[in-house]
Amino acid sequence: MNEEISDAISESVRDLLHRFLSMRLVSDPQPVQTPPDKPDEAQICAVVCFTGALRGALLVQGSAHTACLLAASLAGKSFSCLDDDALEVVGEFADLIAGGVRSRLSSHGEIRMAPPLVVMGQEYTLHNARIFCSAQQFFQIQGGRFRVECLYLKDCA
Repeated sequence: MNEEISDAISESVRDLLHRFLSMRLVSDPQPVQTPPDKPDEAQICAVVCFTGALRGALLVQGSAHTACLLAASLAGKSFSCLDDDALEVVGEFADLIAGGVRSRLSSHGEIRMAPPLVVMGQEYTLHNARIFCSAQQFFQIQGGRFRVECLYLKDCA
């Protein structure tokens, strides 16, 4: 299941960036913990929770700078900072990726999604309870990089 989720993440992000946002991936960074683009820059984490055949959450994480680039591309306008409108677009970006993952995993049964939540700050830690498995992919676009991770319950595999 882990490989299937990883592939679903990769395909969803590539489709969204290429088909809908006319953005290209520069390269896929190595799957290591990537530091922020700028050490003192705020980080963004958009979260979409799943229930049903897949129980867990999809997380899109990156720097505030990368989030601004993605939000601007999706909204068709530039953002000078991550205000409420920009954060809503970042949540929608995560929701679109989660929707792509959901449709690619539909053979496993019905998967429901909650509305996205967005966390922003310079220092935060996400704790992954040991009951969750993790499938993640790293992406780099012109001007920034981000990570998409799906945490899911082991009994769903």
